[in-house]
Amino acid sequence: MASPTAAGRRPLIGVLLVLASAAAIAVAPTAAKLALDAGGNTPTVVAARAVVGAALVALLIAWSGQAFAVDREARKRCFRAGVFYALGSAGFIGSVAFIPVSLAVLIVFTHPLLVAAVSHRLGGDRLTPRKLALALAALAGLALALRPEAGGLDPAGIGLAAFGAVAACGMILLTARAQERATNLQVNFHMAALTAAAFAVGATAAGAWSFPSGLVGWLGLFGAGAGLAVGLLAFFAAFRHIGPVRASMISNVEPLLSILVAVAVLGESLGPWQWGGAALVVAALVLFEAPGRGGRP
Repeated sequence: MASPTAAGRRPLIGVLLVLASAAAIAVAPTAAKLALDAGGNTPTVVAARAVVGAALVALLIAWSGQAFAVDREARKRCFRAGVFYALGSAGFIGSVAFIPVSLAVLIVFTHPLLVAAVSHRLGGDRLTPRKLALALAALAGLALALRPEAGGLDPAGIGLAAFGAVAACGMILLTARAQERATNLQVNFHMAALTAAAFAVGATAAGAWSFPSGLVGWLGLFGAGAGLAVGLLAFFAAFRHIGPVRASMISNVEPLLSILVAVAVLGESLGPWQWGGAALVVAALVLFEAPGRGGRP
């Protein structure tokens, strides 16, 4: 039995893992932009980052001495989670061809609310009025921080982004189930391998391979894959400490960190409304994690 001190630290460990995950994943969009600017294209960057992610997780499994194989039920659960992950990525990537990236990100990040609602419906974490209000406040803060453009609201793009949000919700809940029968590394490897194979076959069939040129472009390609792989490992590891609902809600900081990375690396700037939106997101998440009237969150 764990000591009280160790048990008391577990929620904090979960929160820190999600924040580490958000920081790692936040690097991916800027790294991908560097690869695109160096001559790569979207299908190549998406496929290559999945391949890099799968290779890194495979190395971690080999280094840790874990088995690559899992039992039949775990394999089925990993496969389902991987399908939803691939569908979510395809939905988001497809949406940005029709609507601004900021709007696509905002729509996709409705998935923490979906995770909370589905978990509530299945008898998991309860979505109280207080939690719902704070989740909506965090979403409103994201809207201010991302400044989504309202022009050209193509229904196809909105539908694809919404599809990405639903798929992300399914992937999170299915991954939590898969980790009941396999380790975090094993689940991530099977998910990443499936996604890498799907996108690589798609890029090959479409004849769409176009790799970046120069060291910066290749570093961007590797950084996109490494950031995503490390981010997902940390995010899914947090499930054992705080559960998928709280982990998903805290992951709302990810777009904020992506903006800050873009400011630091690409020279983008933030306006007062964006800073205000970021502050609203942080305040809402802090209150979401704070104990309510009933005690512990």
